[in-house]
Amino acid sequence: MGEIGEDMMLRKQLMILGVGILLLVAGLPVAYLAWPARTPVAVTIDDVALQSVGQLQDHNGKRVADDWPAERWALVFFGFTHCADICPATLSRITQVLDQLEEAAEQLQPIFITLDPQRDTPEQLAAYISFFDERILGLTGTTAQIQKVTDAWGVYSRRVPLNGSYMLDHSTTLFLLEPGGELNQRFSGQMDSHSMAREIAALLSN
Repeated sequence: MGEIGEDMMLRKQLMILGVGILLLVAGLPVAYLAWPARTPVAVTIDDVALQSVGQLQDHNGKRVADDWPAERWALVFFGFTHCADICPATLSRITQVLDQLEEAAEQLQPIFITLDPQRDTPEQLAAYISFFDERILGLTGTTAQIQKVTDAWGVYSRRVPLNGSYMLDHSTTLFLLEPGGELNQRFSGQMDSHSMAREIAALLSN
């Protein structure tokens, strides 16, 4: 095969590779939505699950048990502060929900429970939450305490090595609890803030 033939073959191979990359990139958003992290299996939140949260401490260093379960509604989300996209996007939506609820937001306590207690100290959580909304309560604890919470709530979390450090693959579901701690419903991590605020507002008005 001459130089011209080899050049044409190389061009053809590069074109095929380029098309393959474009198809892969185009399919990533669809694949992400179709194959997210496993969702929680818990259909109820029992006393064990509630008590497991009571052993944690908030981002101010205060033990949760003093005010748990709350007399307000609670919107609970699990994540970690080194999360690159899902967690900040979800916390931004929670902030939007609070803003859309206006005065009714006083009836709702948003709670962010870390899945990465080794890095997410109370100080780290406080600094992270300050980027979103001071009404969000960050919770952390020991590795054993967080494991107990995730087991009781049926929350999936898996450490993924990344460039000498790690990220977490985890459930993105939000839990809506009634005053006293009974599970009312779960929201998809992909639910938009307007829909979530509308559903919560209807419950708060009853």
